[in-house]
Amino acid sequence: MKSNQYLSGKTIGLGLFIFLCGLISPFASEYKIGAEDVLEVIFWQDPQLNTTVRVSLDGKITLDIIGRIDAAGKTTEELQNDIVRNISRLNKNISQAVVRVTAFNYNHVFITGEVETPGKKTFEEIPDLWTIINESGGITEFADLSRVAIIRGGEQAGQVEIVNIRNAIATGNLKDLPKIRRQDTIEIPRRLYGLTSSELTQPVEKKNVIYVVGAVNQPGPVEFEENVDFMEILALAGGPTPEANLKKARILTKDGPYAQSYQINLEKYTETGRPARYILKNEDTFVIPQKSTSFFSGGITTWVALIGGVTSAVLLYELIKPDETEEGAVVGD
Repeated sequence: MKSNQYLSGKTIGLGLFIFLCGLISPFASEYKIGAEDVLEVIFWQDPQLNTTVRVSLDGKITLDIIGRIDAAGKTTEELQNDIVRNISRLNKNISQAVVRVTAFNYNHVFITGEVETPGKKTFEEIPDLWTIINESGGITEFADLSRVAIIRGGEQAGQVEIVNIRNAIATGNLKDLPKIRRQDTIEIPRRLYGLTSSELTQPVEKKNVIYVVGAVNQPGPVEFEENVDFMEILALAGGPTPEANLKKARILTKDGPYAQSYQINLEKYTETGRPARYILKNEDTFVIPQKSTSFFSGGITTWVALIGGVTSAVLLYELIKPDETEEGAVVGD
C-alpha cells in the first residue's frame, strides 16, 4: 500500500515537472533571430555539415545542401524545424538539427561620450539605461549624468530625449528611466569647465547675498531679499558711477555648477520700462561695466576680493570677454 502511494507520488511529481518544463520552454526560446546574429548549426547525424553562419541583412542564412533559408524573425526552435524539413528531403539520414545563437548582434545600441568603453553594445535582451552604462565600463570622472541624451533609432529615428540620471539615482527612481530600444544611441556628455563627477554630487548651498560689481558707488555683496529686481539692487549698491556703461549691464545667474548671462540696457529700461522686471535670485551677480576699458584691464584683482570663492575664474571670464563673442540670453538692446 505504501509502495503504491510512493509510486503514485513519484508519478505525480514527474508529471508536474514535465508540465512545468512545458511552461518554461516556450519562454526560454522566445528570442527572435535577427540580422547580423551569428548562429551555430549542428547536425549530430552528419558532423561534416556543422557550420557557423551569420544572418545576412536580408534575414537569410546559407547552408550546404539546402542553400539560402529565412532565419530572421524565427526562434531557434522554429529555424531548427525548417532546416530539418528542407534537408531531410535531400538527405534522409538527417532528422535532427540544433541551432544556437552565439552572438546576439541584432539587438544593439550605441553609447558615446564619457564612458570607459564607448561603442556598439549587443544584447540578447536590451537592458535598462543604467545597466547599459555599467556594461560600458561605467562613467568617466568628467561625465555629466544630469543631461544624458537618448537619440532614438528605428521607427523613431532622430527623436532626442534628455534624461537626468543623476536625479534618478538621488531619488532612487532608476526604474522610471526611459526604456532603451534597438538602434538607440546614448550620449553621455562631458561636464562643463572640466568639473569632475565627484564635484557634481556634492550638494551646493547658496549664500543669501547678491553681488554687485563694477561701476557702482558701493560694490560688493548685498543681503538677499525676496522679490528684489535689478533696479532696486542698483540703488542698494549706491547707484551707478558717472563712468558706468548702463547699456551693457549684465546679470549672471547660477544653476548648480553652471551659469547664464543676461544683458540689460538700463538706459532703455529707464525710458520705456522694458525689458520686463527681472527678479534676482540669491548668489546672482549684477555687473555694471565702465565705458572705458580700464575697468576690465585693471579690475580683476578687485573682483576676486569682492566675490571671493563664490564666483569662479571661469565665471569671471564669461563676464569680461568681448561683447561680440559672449554667449547667453540678451534682455533688451
